[in-house]
Amino acid sequence: MKVPFQLLGRKVIYEGRVIRLVREELVARGVRLIRETVEHPGAVVIVPILPDGRVLFVRQYRRAIKEYLLELPAGTRDRAESPMACAKRELVEETGWQARKMSLLGSFYSAPGFTSERMILYLAQDLKPTQANPEPDEFVTPVKMKLEDAIKKALNGEIEDGKTIIGLLRAREQLCRLTRRR
Repeated sequence: MKVPFQLLGRKVIYEGRVIRLVREELVARGVRLIRETVEHPGAVVIVPILPDGRVLFVRQYRRAIKEYLLELPAGTRDRAESPMACAKRELVEETGWQARKMSLLGSFYSAPGFTSERMILYLAQDLKPTQANPEPDEFVTPVKMKLEDAIKKALNGEIEDGKTIIGLLRAREQLCRLTRRR
């Protein structure tokens, strides 16, 4: 499919530890446009299933909205890090649990209207406790909940985080498939 824009110019406006803000001048249908895009190295989201079948969440303070949200563990990939290595690292850092089994649930873009961030989603099973090691800016509290209770909270608006809602729905589908195969 043909790209609908002609690129006239591109400039990096800001480059930080994680993101890069790029300003592009484009032409579309004869009209000059300016677009700003946040380039992101990508992230992972983990749906950890505890030995008793409950899902392990983190209640985390999010500075951008100045609120705590109930979320699945997640994190940004280091540029040279594989998604699987990142998922294993983030699960331990944020929750203090380690997965003996990780399976890919798919991927999705977080907000493709302005960022390139692609999130890779994993189901973590056969968990064993270890030592949590959150980053200095991570204020997280573990929360355990039945999958169906969490899905109800997602559908009624009590869980507002998009990656968590997507993760819960995909995990439920995968777990149902696994149950039907047995």
